[in-house]
Amino acid sequence: MVKLLAIPLLMHQFERSRKGFTVFLAFLGSCTVLLALSWLSWFEPRIILVHDKIPGVPVKNWITQGVEFVLCIFGSAALALAMWRKERRYAATGSALLGTAFFLNMALVASSRTALVSLPVLLLVSTLRYMKWRDVLILYLAIAFTAVLTWFLAPNLRERIDSIQQQYMLSQSQQTSVGLRLEYWTKSLKFIRSAPLAGHGTGSIRGLFDREAVGKAVTDQQIVANPHNQTLYFAIEWGVIGAILLYAMWTTHFLTFTEMRWISWLGLIVVSQNILGSLFNAHLSDYVEGWIYVMGVGVAGGMISKLPKSSAIPDDALTGSDPGVPAGR
Repeated sequence: MVKLLAIPLLMHQFERSRKGFTVFLAFLGSCTVLLALSWLSWFEPRIILVHDKIPGVPVKNWITQGVEFVLCIFGSAALALAMWRKERRYAATGSALLGTAFFLNMALVASSRTALVSLPVLLLVSTLRYMKWRDVLILYLAIAFTAVLTWFLAPNLRERIDSIQQQYMLSQSQQTSVGLRLEYWTKSLKFIRSAPLAGHGTGSIRGLFDREAVGKAVTDQQIVANPHNQTLYFAIEWGVIGAILLYAMWTTHFLTFTEMRWISWLGLIVVSQNILGSLFNAHLSDYVEGWIYVMGVGVAGGMISKLPKSSAIPDDALTGSDPGVPAGR
């Protein structure tokens, strides 16, 4: 968790630098390359060079890929809206199509259940905050039509959603990912009750699961160093004090991005996605997901802090005079 100390350093750096927008474009560009590889490996699995990877997920895993693609969906939407209000129609259309390509990949190729669950919540958070209600109504009708169409045309999406209930029913007789998570959470609550205030100490989780397994017939999957929930992770190691500090950090970062600016939209999505994803995974403790959060909050927070505060909301509030967004011609 030492990586979290980099957030104030990044804020300080990007409060002074004008390269923040470049960082977000670089992330979007790298994920676009991953998107292309994902589509290619889905159509032609033989291009996958690593034997343990599945078609559609050429690197890492579908949880990490899902986090990145969800952020790119909303990041592309924010960029499209910013470009449209600056009358850069081609750039806006390209950004919108790119966001659609990320969504279609999640629906048709590969997706994590966590990412799918977070999509509608993040949609509510972003649209109700940053769009006019008439535009929101039209958007929701279009999304509802698209969702129904996608449901019937995307067997991968139906399978991922249906598997939640199926795996829960099967968890009584065999190991499933849903059943393992329930087991992790049940044992984690037991560990927390034995040391509720200050926890068991840094790095204690695997040892606790090891001791719990003594004398029992368990598999390697049942002995973990990560309970797949960020709150439980903090509470086991640092007790109620750690959990309070975790939520204090999330709240502070969330409130940092409440202004009506496009960069606030990006920061809010990064924080909200991390909170939602951390219900089913310890995203802050995971390497890639944790650094995505650190970079996203640090860069966006620095960009926000150098902007003048204003109680008024201009017509182009999502673009306005924010630095980094290319001006229209």
